[in-house]
Amino acid sequence: MQYRSAAACLLAVSCLLLSACNTMLTSRPIAPTVEVTSVKAEKIGLIKQDLMFQLMVSNPNDYDLPVQALSFIAAVDGVEMAQGMSTERVLIPANNKARLDIQVSTRMNKLLGQLLLATSKSRKDLAYDVKGFVKLSNWPLRIPFNVDGAVENPVQR
Repeated sequence: MQYRSAAACLLAVSCLLLSACNTMLTSRPIAPTVEVTSVKAEKIGLIKQDLMFQLMVSNPNDYDLPVQALSFIAAVDGVEMAQGMSTERVLIPANNKARLDIQVSTRMNKLLGQLLLATSKSRKDLAYDVKGFVKLSNWPLRIPFNVDGAVENPVQR
């Protein structure tokens, strides 16, 4: 009788270990691509502003990516404007996309400084750069990402 319960217990533990091994990745995932789809003002104050960054995260892997956390630094024309972090758990399906909304606080002096700088430039576009890391729940290391591009200069419309 004790032999049967020990064997059943061993079988249950083996099944649990096998299912855990099935969810752990064995090779480094390909870094997801991150696209900034929108930035909206949530709260505007005299000293600080709360912005909502909407990110579209694309999974180039042929397996799901369980995002545990995402952090980033956003810069405009080389000047850091905002930092953000999300610990919202999101599952990005294999070869698919998922949306992440991240609330970010920034200081008015940084925003005003960049807007004043933009008015003094005759360029049509302003360069932006978003660098950060994605932490997966089934991979021990953070995966870096970097997105850059340009947005229309609001003063040169």
